[in-house]
Amino acid sequence: MGKNLPTDVLQLIDQLDRHCLAPDGSLVTKSVYSDLQLAREEMSRERLRYLEAMAIYCEAIGMVEDYQQAVSVANLGGIRDTQGFHSNIGLKNSPQVYEALEHRLVVAEAAQRLRLPLISKDGEVHEEDIEKMSVLSRSSLDSTVGGVPNRYLGITPGYLWQSQVQHAPLPMDVAEYQMPLLREIEMRLKTKCDKLADAFIDDLDKSKGSQNSSARLPERVKLIIEEIERDEAALREDLYSADRKFAEYYNVLEQILGVLIKLVKDLKLQHQHKYDELQKTWLCKRCETMSAKLRVLEHILLLETYTQESVPALHKIRKYLVEATEEASLAYNKAVTRLREYQGVDPHFDTIARQYQDMVKKLENLQWTIQQVEMDLNRLPSA
Repeated sequence: MGKNLPTDVLQLIDQLDRHCLAPDGSLVTKSVYSDLQLAREEMSRERLRYLEAMAIYCEAIGMVEDYQQAVSVANLGGIRDTQGFHSNIGLKNSPQVYEALEHRLVVAEAAQRLRLPLISKDGEVHEEDIEKMSVLSRSSLDSTVGGVPNRYLGITPGYLWQSQVQHAPLPMDVAEYQMPLLREIEMRLKTKCDKLADAFIDDLDKSKGSQNSSARLPERVKLIIEEIERDEAALREDLYSADRKFAEYYNVLEQILGVLIKLVKDLKLQHQHKYDELQKTWLCKRCETMSAKLRVLEHILLLETYTQESVPALHKIRKYLVEATEEASLAYNKAVTRLREYQGVDPHFDTIARQYQDMVKKLENLQWTIQQVEMDLNRLPSA
């Protein structure tokens, strides 16, 4: 299709592809392509931050669960003092750290449920913020249907605040509290990554030997992603090639179809006069056949009409009709003669005859009226 376009149009298309359109063949402008790339990168970063936060949160929950399980085991064993026994039961930090972590997680989740402000940066929940959110929650519940009450399973903001205030402060600094947690979370995540890396060995890693088998998970994931991208690029190129071949085949089929249509038209024109001649001959024969059928029907009708029984009756009917015709002709001639005689007497005969007829009708009407009056008089009682 591009071969039939003018040179200036081809140059314009080439300049658009080079300066205005995206390089990936998506037929969008470079600005839109750049915005899409930025949006994808921002989405990837946001997803990465979300996954990191979710991983840390899951590890924090796991640490609290491990601590609770260790405490349960210690209680079953009759050990009441867990302050100096935390290293023996598999804990990396002191019980105060785990209890503080558990308490802060509970408060944070409860605050989120109640739509209260989360724990501030200094680790405290401010009373004025709680009161403000409580008032907003009550007003939203009273004014609208979709409001959220300031109670959840019997827990009120006041109770949450009291539990936070009554909790004993940590005997250590916030930094000293956070650093052990961060180290333990990092250790737990590193252990899981190592286990996942050891289990994530595919055929490609096996073929490359021990060098790749000892590689870390990010490198392996990167290799797999690159391989998938290469496969996608190859598949995309195959798709584009198939589209081009399909377009070429379609153009060839269109050309073949055009040639076939032209051949059929030429062949039809060459044999059209023969077809017309045959059609004319067939119509003539059909007309002759219909005429013969009509003659046959006429003969059949005559044969069924004039039989030995019907001929004498038809003669009598003919005689009667001839006599009736003669009588009617005589009566007509007499009437015409009389009319001419009347017209010869007076040229206004027609007018006089019409007036006479009208007077006769009026007299008949008057006579009928008189008869009706006489009948009515006869019905009256005599005086």
